[in-house]
Amino acid sequence: MIFLLCFSNNISCLLVKMSSIFDKSIQELMGLKSGVEFDAVEKAASLVFSRAARFMEGYSVTNHLTDVCTSFFGDTNVLQREGLVAQYRKMKQKVDQDNLIGLILLGVNTNDILIDYYPTVQGNLITLTVDSICKVLIREHFTKSEVDTICRRTEGFDTYYPAVSSGK
Repeated sequence: MIFLLCFSNNISCLLVKMSSIFDKSIQELMGLKSGVEFDAVEKAASLVFSRAARFMEGYSVTNHLTDVCTSFFGDTNVLQREGLVAQYRKMKQKVDQDNLIGLILLGVNTNDILIDYYPTVQGNLITLTVDSICKVLIREHFTKSEVDTICRRTEGFDTYYPAVSSGK
């Protein structure tokens, strides 16, 4: 995606290329210190979850994200018995079935909330955080088309998409 960024004097303009989560390798995503930018479709679906607290008393995006990630990656015994890939497949199915992709997109930009440590057979220790789980899930287990489809199915998507897509 390319944007024309103009400054207040209307004389200086820059072309800025914004990259999607799908434009980066998983290694680049894991190394990002700043947040990932979303396109209008992804942004509208994520707004459904980030603004839900306005309409649902007691709702917390952080708690929802943590609960979803913990349900799949919070038990070391299950992870060692079934493997990480199997858990990602199950989580993908849940995200698809319950239209949670907007929540998972928010998780990509969530600061390190520890879910568990996963010891590998090689003796390495993988730190599983909300952001690392969400980055791997989206980048390695969904296509851009699948993300767009689930975003558009999210209840409340149509409320936010017109404003986001027009740049308001």
